[in-house]
Amino acid sequence: MGRAAIKTSDPEGRQPDRGVARRQAFLQAAREVFLEHGYEAASVNDVVRVAGGSLATLYAQFGNKEGLFLAFMQDQHDRFAREMRPPVSVDGMPLEEALQMVGEHFLRRLLQRDSLAFFRVMVSEGRKVPEQLRRYFTTGGSNMIHDELTGQLKRAGLNETDARESVAYFIELLRSRHQFQALTDETYVVSDAELKAHVARAVRFLLNGLKAS
Repeated sequence: MGRAAIKTSDPEGRQPDRGVARRQAFLQAAREVFLEHGYEAASVNDVVRVAGGSLATLYAQFGNKEGLFLAFMQDQHDRFAREMRPPVSVDGMPLEEALQMVGEHFLRRLLQRDSLAFFRVMVSEGRKVPEQLRRYFTTGGSNMIHDELTGQLKRAGLNETDARESVAYFIELLRSRHQFQALTDETYVVSDAELKAHVARAVRFLLNGLKAS
């Protein structure tokens, strides 16, 4: 049985412009197809089959397969940048509590299946879109967290350079143990208790290092 064509709607219930709605449908379908198959194995025909519409409309919107892939990469970049933001403001929180909350949110999002799939696509296909890859690593979700926590450490008394370097190490502590295992083993699962404990250890490591310095 074939999959139903993707439908799009405005969050407030308004009907979007037809061209905008068609573009959104193509991007949602491209996300599904590219994350599952990568760039080389994916077909624009698969995207049209998932999204509905016609191949001619897809080409009119994106030019070709590469143009669609570039638009997909940008859309994913923007999505993750938004979703990596903490769900609530940590301004005014005690430093340890803020680090724990931001760290848990970051790692949970990083380990979700679509995040892992997108990272695999970036690594395998990034040479085709070096500018998008560079933007992801300089303005993507990790950098949203980096800026948030740098501000926290500066308010705690660190200078700009020390705060940024400390946060960079903290982020690597958060991701290195679990992300790479999850990238290479689709059965790898981190329980919520394990995730919280892992983040707490990273927080203690950072705070102890700051006290020692």
